[in-house]
Amino acid sequence: MGNDLLFRFRHWLLVLALVSGRTPLQAAERPDECRRDTEEFPLWTEESGCIDTPWDALDPSAGKFPLYYELSRPTGPSMADLIVFHGGPGYPRRHLQRGGLLWESLRAHCTILYFHQRGSGLSARVADPAELEGKEDRFTLDRIVEDTWFLHQELLDGRPVVLLGKSAGGFLAMKFALAHPEATRALVLAATSPHHGYISARNEVKTGFFLSLEERWPGFLRALGRARVLLARADAKDVGPLAPGISRNDLLESMLFDLAYTLDGQFEMVAMARDLAERRFGLFTARAAAGKETLRPTGLESDAVLNLITCRELRFGLANPLLCRNVMEGELYDLRPRLKELTVPVLVLSGRYDPILPPSFQEEILRNLPTPPEWHVFELSSHMLFEEQPKASAAYILDFLGIPRQQLPQSPGL
Repeated sequence: MGNDLLFRFRHWLLVLALVSGRTPLQAAERPDECRRDTEEFPLWTEESGCIDTPWDALDPSAGKFPLYYELSRPTGPSMADLIVFHGGPGYPRRHLQRGGLLWESLRAHCTILYFHQRGSGLSARVADPAELEGKEDRFTLDRIVEDTWFLHQELLDGRPVVLLGKSAGGFLAMKFALAHPEATRALVLAATSPHHGYISARNEVKTGFFLSLEERWPGFLRALGRARVLLARADAKDVGPLAPGISRNDLLESMLFDLAYTLDGQFEMVAMARDLAERRFGLFTARAAAGKETLRPTGLESDAVLNLITCRELRFGLANPLLCRNVMEGELYDLRPRLKELTVPVLVLSGRYDPILPPSFQEEILRNLPTPPEWHVFELSSHMLFEEQPKASAAYILDFLGIPRQQLPQSPGL
């Protein structure tokens, strides 16, 4: 656990959140989840399985891999076709959420395609970074866009689609729209960025976030400073057994990183800092004993793919030269010069207290589009705005798609 916590600390403001993996480039037996399956729900039907997908569409000798997907269709007429991108990159969930007002409402009225990006989840997951050596060009944002196009043709018959992406999923949604404008009907972009600069600005963003905590809870910064000193000096009996190979303060920073993803977590950050400042170690030791559950790891994540893409395309080497020392930079992610090409309707959603990709990065999308998009800032959200404000998310997205609210199982309120 210690190495994972240290990894998360070093990725402050980066992970846009392990079972044993199998080598993606070998002919491994498919997981059971790749078997074609269909499930009936009250308002929709879901098909899942895998499609053999080329590693490189231009090089048949590169072979294929199983690409896992889920395709849900409403029992009634479908009002739109959606492709939903998960974040990370390389951080899928087992299923696109089946419950909750937002996803139930969308599934009840739209055809939705969701998939695990190559190298992660059930799509030939890579656990060992050594498996990527010499194959770096097979794991890029553009390759994931190619996979999306392949699925779009195979499962949606090439129909124009609405692209929905949060965090790094927004990178892919914008890239797909630019690569295939004829196939794009609209874009829903949440808590995302049009370029890689959020990594180089990580310290500035983190400082601004801590200042916002101080503004909301005066005395936080003083408490946190005192907490760090007292935590380092505390007796072992006070903090209990901790993971080997990581200092107490590094463990605290890792906790703060995970907790920052939600407003509830941010409240816990403040409470923990205040407790530690008063030599009360209960919150700290309880979270250390429980492990890191804030981001709800699924065992499907691929840190190897995440690191490779961030090192090559997002300039993570500026933040962590050691991690990226053996990785050559690829094509840097920066869509700002091309956003003027997007002429489809765009909905942008932001979390007011998002320390990962705050609203200032979504503003850059607005400034570079040819037509001002619809933009909403959620005042009670951090990075996980769909989970934190599902009613507002449902209301804005459904209105944007032209789905009358009276058709919903429950009418979403703000």
